[in-house]
Amino acid sequence: MRGLFTVVVAGAAIAAAGCSDGATAPATDRDLVASGRPSFNYGSPSTSTFSGFRSTTFRLTSAGGKYAIGDLFKLNVPSDAVCELRTTTTWNSWCNLLDRGESILVTATYGFVGGVPVVDFSPDLRFSPNKTVTLSTAFYSDILTAHARYFEQNEGALRGFAINRTTDLGQTTSIDAARDTTLVTHVNLIFGIVWRRVKHFSGYSVATGRACDPAAGDPDCVQSPTPEVDQ
Repeated sequence: MRGLFTVVVAGAAIAAAGCSDGATAPATDRDLVASGRPSFNYGSPSTSTFSGFRSTTFRLTSAGGKYAIGDLFKLNVPSDAVCELRTTTTWNSWCNLLDRGESILVTATYGFVGGVPVVDFSPDLRFSPNKTVTLSTAFYSDILTAHARYFEQNEGALRGFAINRTTDLGQTTSIDAARDTTLVTHVNLIFGIVWRRVKHFSGYSVATGRACDPAAGDPDCVQSPTPEVDQ
């Protein structure tokens, strides 16, 4: 199972029963709010800091740690959170954890798709359901901090701005937070950090606006929950 995170962050499903969550929708990048108001749409990929994809590796152990994925993402793993690779049950089930001295070499591939950041983790693995592993990005910190007061007063303007799962490098995304509220995206307006919980490795991407409108009558459209603003 391969996956990606884009902000939108999206990830691939684990090949196990009960691991499917959320509907998929085209990962089109649209203005988050009307013209003249703050927008997360950076436009063409030429505005990104680099083109193509890069990769980095790190080792996960029972001790956990904080890992930088280039300058796009950060992964925070608490201690005793990593399940053994042979674990095949669903994400919310108990799992055997890595023992001391054991490690898993992880490769993270990251870059931009349609002007938004995306990351793919390999191999596929799970995290303990009683631990909170988070993925964050500061890519939009300038916009969030510069317009913090506006977003505080108009939290609805953040609707559609989320880190979602993706299985195809951001071409489509799965809004997993629509079925699991513990996966909702959070926005810290003081530091400009966008983050969410991840229960497994796969792929994630950042979405900057609604890819569909449930009111338009599309039966396959699932609206992304509005991000929670950290106080």
